[in-house]
Amino acid sequence: MTATNEPMDKACQEFLDAFFVKHPDNDLRDRVGQALAMLLNRNTALRGAPSGWAAGIVYAVANRGQRACGVLGMLNADFERFFGVSMSTVRKRAAQVEQELDLDASLSIDDLAQREEFSLRDEANAICAYAFRNGPIEDIHADGRISDPEMKHLMTKASESLAKLLTRKQETPAEYDRFIRDYHRKYCRRWER
Repeated sequence: MTATNEPMDKACQEFLDAFFVKHPDNDLRDRVGQALAMLLNRNTALRGAPSGWAAGIVYAVANRGQRACGVLGMLNADFERFFGVSMSTVRKRAAQVEQELDLDASLSIDDLAQREEFSLRDEANAICAYAFRNGPIEDIHADGRISDPEMKHLMTKASESLAKLLTRKQETPAEYDRFIRDYHRKYCRRWER
């Protein structure tokens, strides 16, 4: 994700979270989340209002493989009102999402997600987010005791190190096993098990 997209990612996610609280649909929410992640991973700057992009992503994903035009169970007027953008903006952003993700009527977000490369670094990022970033350190960060740049540095270094370990585990499992057992013996013997 580019630095340009970091604020966009957060702002879009806030709109999407609010939308799915009011209009729960776990399947659509998952597919919209995948689409947003793929857009941001393409390193294309998303210029414009986050509300328009969030609405466009929902609209594009909701219409994949359907003949319907719109978001199921919701009037276009209500959709416009919720996101605070016109349907012409929604359709424009949806078309940009479809173009950027190379979607066509026969290809679903899930199909596209399976085609996207998922690297060891992606795996490391997900593990760090799950095991570290979204744990107690987030409370410290939210309280302002860790700045955004410091948090980014911590997460980047943790993910880089974990990606190196995952690579070692995949490429030289016996060496990895010796290394990780030795590291545990040196630094983690007194940790909870």
